[in-house]
Amino acid sequence: MLKHKKSKVKTQRGTSSHGWGHKKKHRGAGNRGGKGMAGTGARGDAKKPTILTTVGKAYYGKKGFSSIHKRKINVLSLTYIENHIGDLTEAGLIVDGNLDTTKMKINKVLGRGKFSAKLNIVCEEISANAKAAVEAAGGSVTVTEADEPEFDEE
Repeated sequence: MLKHKKSKVKTQRGTSSHGWGHKKKHRGAGNRGGKGMAGTGARGDAKKPTILTTVGKAYYGKKGFSSIHKRKINVLSLTYIENHIGDLTEAGLIVDGNLDTTKMKINKVLGRGKFSAKLNIVCEEISANAKAAVEAAGGSVTVTEADEPEFDEE
């Protein structure tokens, strides 16, 4: 004959803890030390070394501020252009030996690595090394004006 097992709701009825230890536990975030990884070292233990390695020191406190006027600079290296010249031509970004980086939403061209392609590059900004490398390969560089966002001054 099967023994009828009482449901958990019925067995926990009348007990103040309901199976969570002390009666004050399992109310809010207080038992676990807060939200997220808060209280990792609060319960008689040092701060966990895994948190320091996986999340880093940036988790413990915030420093400084982020400017709302900061412009994100997208960069492109000459090495990338050299290695992907066929892909850029197929995509229609290199036409008749001209590469317009503004169509790619690139703000700055950097001169890393060797460059041997004879290209005319149109860009907003270019480093001195990149300009020298392009001109040494027989190409030219045209620098256009960047569209600066205007801010209201009060």
